Amino acid sequence: MSITNSSLKNQQAPCGRMVDCAVHQDRDDDAMVTEELEFSCGCLSIRHEYHDGSLGRKVVRHDGAVLVDELLTAE
Repeated sequence: MSITNSSLKNQQAPCGRMVDCAVHQDRDDDAMVTEELEFSCGCLSIRHEYHDGSLGRKVVRHDGAVLVDELLTAE
């Protein structure tokens, strides 16, 4: 398992603001990847990449509104 933490400057948040964000990435032994972007305005973007190729994505605006909540299966 590997965990990576980094930060990005001046990125567009889901609410449209240009802010800094923290990036957290976790890879496990089964090839599952989780990437989480925490924007300084409070918005959040989470992406899961599963070992079977499926993708899950959730985007939440800083006021709690869920903008995206989807699971895309591999073909």
